[in-house]
Amino acid sequence: MAWDEWEQIKAAVAARQDNHTQLNSAGGTPGGPDLKTNDQGKQKAIKALVEAIRPGLDKAGTHADEDTDAAERTFTGWATGSGLKDAHDEWALQVKGLQQRLAHDQAALSKTKKGFQFVEHGVESALSRINSPGPGPHRDV
Repeated sequence: MAWDEWEQIKAAVAARQDNHTQLNSAGGTPGGPDLKTNDQGKQKAIKALVEAIRPGLDKAGTHADEDTDAAERTFTGWATGSGLKDAHDEWALQVKGLQQRLAHDQAALSKTKKGFQFVEHGVESALSRINSPGPGPHRDV
């Protein structure tokens, strides 16, 4: 197939495409608004995790540990003491798991904007490679 013929086919396909379909915007004009995230909301969530939620969990976990330790000592040798120890061990596992989850969520919120920008840049780059005219695989000279 001659290069000119290929260009004519591409032009014919482009002319038939639905003008309402936009790959680079949310229904607006081409090159319209970029992908947005709620930066202010993410910052508030991170601040709440750092200043209130994670410290509150640490405080609640420590308080429960102290009270449960005292009750375990009081009921040593009784089935109640053994049950309290089992419950206390499970509590410690749950608190540790929640602390790890909150730390992970905080890190994920911090990385979200960068991730969105990376994805958007990758899509834009891939689309530009599709649309840019380059040397064809076979050129009749």
